[in-house]
Amino acid sequence: MTRRQRFTGERHRWWVLAVMTCASSMIAIDALVVLVALPTIQRSLGASTTGVQWIINAYLLSFACMSPLGGRIGDVFGYERAFRFGTLLFVVASAAAGLAQSEVWLIAARAAQGAGAAILRPASQVLIIEEFGRRERGRAMGISSSVSTVLYGTAPLIGGLLTTAFSWRAIFFVNPPLGIAALVLAHLLLTNKPPRRERVDWSSAPLLIGGLVCVVLPLMQARSWGWSSAAVISLLATGAVLMTLLVVRERRQSDPLMPFGLFANREFTVGAAVISTVRFAFVGFAVFGVIWLQDVVGMSPFEAGLAVLPLTLPTVVFAPLGGRLYDRLGPRVPLGIGMVLCVGALFCSAVELHRQNYGWLVPFYCVMGIGMGLCVSPAWVTALNATSRGMRGGAAGLLQTAREISAALGLAVMGAIVAHREGAHLSRILVRDGRIPSDRFDEVERSIGKAVAATQRGAPLPAGIPADLIPGLKASVTTAVSAAFYVGAAVMLAAAAAVAFLPGEAEFAESGRGRDDRA
Repeated sequence: MTRRQRFTGERHRWWVLAVMTCASSMIAIDALVVLVALPTIQRSLGASTTGVQWIINAYLLSFACMSPLGGRIGDVFGYERAFRFGTLLFVVASAAAGLAQSEVWLIAARAAQGAGAAILRPASQVLIIEEFGRRERGRAMGISSSVSTVLYGTAPLIGGLLTTAFSWRAIFFVNPPLGIAALVLAHLLLTNKPPRRERVDWSSAPLLIGGLVCVVLPLMQARSWGWSSAAVISLLATGAVLMTLLVVRERRQSDPLMPFGLFANREFTVGAAVISTVRFAFVGFAVFGVIWLQDVVGMSPFEAGLAVLPLTLPTVVFAPLGGRLYDRLGPRVPLGIGMVLCVGALFCSAVELHRQNYGWLVPFYCVMGIGMGLCVSPAWVTALNATSRGMRGGAAGLLQTAREISAALGLAVMGAIVAHREGAHLSRILVRDGRIPSDRFDEVERSIGKAVAATQRGAPLPAGIPADLIPGLKASVTTAVSAAFYVGAAVMLAAAAAVAFLPGEAEFAESGRGRDDRA
């Protein structure tokens, strides 16, 4: 009996799904698990403030910029090989991060983790798509998405518990057992297919990586560097030039490294738009929602982390449902309902923030979680179903890069709105009041959360802030965050309108009749 015969038929497919989900879980955990351990890491390694920032950025930048290359590796050398190599690289890099003795060592290990994730993630998604028939893929991707969402949402809590109970190094040693288990099961389940005999334009890789670095890096750093800084402007301009050259070059290639031609397909384009805009809005909604909970409601960082769980936990239940709706009715129904719920949740949250009461936000957090559950996995399946087999890895990598760029763009744009509106509103209040000199306005802005918490405890207020100014300071934060939420809702509304151009139930059923895939 061969190793593949031990896992046959129906069981084989679900075992493959379990393995792919297990491996993807490492990526979901690693994206956020480091955040709460950063102060401990800084003290342990004597890291600089810039070094601490790059412990996060090295992973995200590497993941975003290497994803198209990682996806194309799967197309050419086989998704099974790419999955094994990406998982092995991620495991080794995680162990290296756990053993790091300096900030440079840790930053390099984090960049290697991002590269491993960039190869592993597209391959795992394509293997799920190819293992299941067209009328089962939505359900399978929904289940995988729900597990990843749980781990993504609870990663900061996991990181806090491991760091407190053991050491910050423990957060990196979570990955090797998961990765080794995935590699062992993949050896039993997956059979390598022969590499494809085709030419790939690998010489375009420097343009691709250089262009993406020059686009993503300034978006990630815009809040600290400033949008008008020379570094941000010059990097974005260089990135635009490099990406333009890449598009021109790739359109002339028979086997491009970056399959831009996929955007000519309606279903791929709408799926990519949904994935990107949901990510754009969700990251800003979560990050600035947490800031608002601390600065206005007076929650501690841990309490604020718990308070946003209603944003992610409903996705666990509704992601599989979104997949089933896709399998039965096609993409328009789950994507349409999900996007409308997300837009409504963001808009209502923006309206209700002025109540300055967490209880009023809980229903909208839940609605946002439900909407994401219904639309995210169907959007991935819609986009990948529209892609030929030989280009699915590249397509998955392209989608992953668009998703991560949208996250950085959402954080940068919504962050700029919050900074501008909050600063302007706060300055008007403090100038009109006249008790605090203008050279201390920045100190007051940084101390709003501490001042609100001190008010609740009856403790002395920081930065010499008078108690009667607290309502005005809270209003400044609320006005700014509300404006950012409106922008997030508007961006998602544009993608929601595009869903109307997707196939309806009858057209979807006709497209899948008599065949199970695209050649």
